[in-house]
Amino acid sequence: MKKLIEKLTKIDQFEKNLGLDKTEIEKLNDCLGFEIPFFFVEYLQLFGFNENLFWTIFNDEEEFIQQNEFIHEEDNYRNYLIIGDEYAENFILVNKENQQLFLLEDDHLFDLKITFDEMLDEIVESLQPINYDSYKQIDTIYQSLLSNKNLIATSIKLAIDNLKEDASQNNDLLYSIIISTNPKNEYNIYGGSLEDFKIGIDSENINYDKLWNTNFSKYQQKINDKFIDQKYDFTYIKALELIYLDVLRDLKNEGYFNDQAHNISVSLKSTETNLFPEDSYEESLMKKNNLTTKIKRFWETPYDRTRLIIEAL
Repeated sequence: MKKLIEKLTKIDQFEKNLGLDKTEIEKLNDCLGFEIPFFFVEYLQLFGFNENLFWTIFNDEEEFIQQNEFIHEEDNYRNYLIIGDEYAENFILVNKENQQLFLLEDDHLFDLKITFDEMLDEIVESLQPINYDSYKQIDTIYQSLLSNKNLIATSIKLAIDNLKEDASQNNDLLYSIIISTNPKNEYNIYGGSLEDFKIGIDSENINYDKLWNTNFSKYQQKINDKFIDQKYDFTYIKALELIYLDVLRDLKNEGYFNDQAHNISVSLKSTETNLFPEDSYEESLMKKNNLTTKIKRFWETPYDRTRLIIEAL
């Protein structure tokens, strides 16, 4: 916490005398009927429930108590502490023992793959001034690649046509289209089999992540990229992916995927995170695989993408 305070103080974002004292912590423990884990006690002693910097954490003590009293009525959640909510429906939980964060949605716990301390660090880092130079470099290359957009669109469209044909040969439909690299760093288009999807959801414990892993995709086609160079330069790759996303966005807006599974998910597995046609250019350019994306855009999670397909079946 010391380094965290130093960073906040440096950017004039730390306010003293907000924390709870020992007596207030003990009273809080009594209200809850259990002891708050040490790492959250340390947070409360510094920030209390008055701090708005950390959007993932309640700033209302009564709500914190009420939600934790409610969830601890369920045996499955006794080892978790609710620390915040999002959209008043999805709760942010932390494992009391290992500090791992989870999102609770529709009675499903989703691992956010970040600890409580890492979350605090990430949010503080996000308060730092944004370096726009790298984004400008990507945009410059993106603009230069626009002259190749028609060639790229033709290549992608041909690959998708082949995916559709492969599925049709098996009396199948596609429930997902994902552009991603293969182990050789070549861009492929992967198509998920709706028949495989139906088998995958026929279980009490659905593996949502597996359904959206390209290894699960039955169909795949390579994108013709003979006109592309500098593949291993991050800036170039990011710009190229934005062109690919433009093409997917255009095709989706044209209804090009309407002959496949209803609510088909179309995406690009980027070098940093998943990108979707629904993302604007600016959003796609600056999008990160961070907590903001994971929580505030929860509809992009494997669970929600699966739910939309199931609703249409």
